[in-house]
Amino acid sequence: MNARRPGDSTSADPLAGSPFAEQLTRERDHFNAVLARAVALGADRDDVAAAVRELRPVVDGLAPALDGEELAGVVDALVSTAARCVAARRWRSGSVERWAVLALTPQVLPWLRAAPAVTVAALADAARQVAVRGDLTGWGRRVSAAAVATGVLSSGPRTAPGATSIRDTVLVAAWRSGLVRYRRAALRAAASLPYPVAAAALDLAPGTDVGAVVERHASDPWWWPGQDMAASHGAPSTVSRFGGFRGFGGPWLTLPLVVGPLPGEPGLLWAVRTARPQAEDWTLVCDVHGWAALRAAPGAEERPAPGTTDRTPPAGVPWLDDVTGQASTLTLSTHLTLVSREHSYSIDLVRVPR
Repeated sequence: MNARRPGDSTSADPLAGSPFAEQLTRERDHFNAVLARAVALGADRDDVAAAVRELRPVVDGLAPALDGEELAGVVDALVSTAARCVAARRWRSGSVERWAVLALTPQVLPWLRAAPAVTVAALADAARQVAVRGDLTGWGRRVSAAAVATGVLSSGPRTAPGATSIRDTVLVAAWRSGLVRYRRAALRAAASLPYPVAAAALDLAPGTDVGAVVERHASDPWWWPGQDMAASHGAPSTVSRFGGFRGFGGPWLTLPLVVGPLPGEPGLLWAVRTARPQAEDWTLVCDVHGWAALRAAPGAEERPAPGTTDRTPPAGVPWLDDVTGQASTLTLSTHLTLVSREHSYSIDLVRVPR
């Protein structure tokens, strides 16, 4: 797709007469090279052109709030990311990368002003990961709120956020939305962010002591503000479900067996084993926000061996299936029991407030 000059009468250009079209024309050699690169990587030329046209309302809506240099950076970031996604077959109706670029980037104006390339790439890449096993809608809301908080801090004398701060905020919101694999990095990042930004990314109520929440959660992965209130009133057990059959998006081809807790933060790491065609060791990582099942590297850590199992289901569970594996541990706020069952590809974590 070649960017045409405004007023070119040889063909009606649907992009003409907009800030977006003007920027494409001004830097047409650069953008033609970006789009040609996408085609060389296997993208269909018409698909690339269609993706670029979809960017027009985004850019034209942002343009009044951007100066010339900022607008140029935003257009470059959007076109480059869209072209990359088309080449990777990740720009289509319903794709999360397309949603992040078209719907979420207009909501993070303070970040676009400061670091457009970092912002757009971080949103598109993180959206794909959150969508696999997280709360994508909640993540988008948290990211948007954090960007608004950044804008409030940046008003007056220009104190724009840096690229590292933007990446850290996206990471914190992603962990809060279910990406437990990034928990430790997210806790470190949250402690470094300005209070209003961290509070928004963590979805904490105004006035919450973010530092105190991060410190307490770091030692108790199953505590979060509000849940301690339920415990004080003798709340019943809560069951969280992890895993599933690989054919339906879960991690396992055969039934999982709970082996026991692993060393480290209580309740965060658990040993799980699957059998047939050969035994595989897994590490289940889970906290109050999300979970992940990771294959354990042979010899990477000392793991408990399967032992005899109490086949009696824990009190309060909504099933009567036979138990195949069961293990318990305590955190500062909760008694946890992880249970595998004879006829389920899922594993249940039963939480009882202490």
